Amino acid sequence: MTIIFLDSRKAERFRNAINNDAEFKLAARFMSENVLLEVDDSQCIIKIRDGVVTETKLDPPSNEHWSFSVKATAESWDKLLQPTPPPFYTGLNAGMIRGNLQILGNLELAFAYSWAMNRMLDIMRQQQNR
Repeated sequence: MTIIFLDSRKAERFRNAINNDAEFKLAARFMSENVLLEVDDSQCIIKIRDGVVTETKLDPPSNEHWSFSVKATAESWDKLLQPTPPPFYTGLNAGMIRGNLQILGNLELAFAYSWAMNRMLDIMRQQQNR
């Protein structure tokens, strides 16, 4: 199964689902960052401006700027995106503490926007399992 944010055919649906979510809008209202999501060797940059996902960019060039990244194996992402994820895959903080994923880059920003990022994970989970 292809992870939703790596599937170019589902990118618009994914972006619309996030942008139409009231909780994400509230959590990300001051967020204007590029977030890199990594799955093994595949990458996707999510560009967020004032709480709106303006672009998803698959396999960006190596010089593309990002503020922080969420990196995990395909196996870990599969578990994170299950309808009912197993223990320690329910959110980004639990995954990081248990070593199931890494958060890299500007950690201050990553934690400042952890509510928005965990809400985005919830939306990814819903969209992945439609």
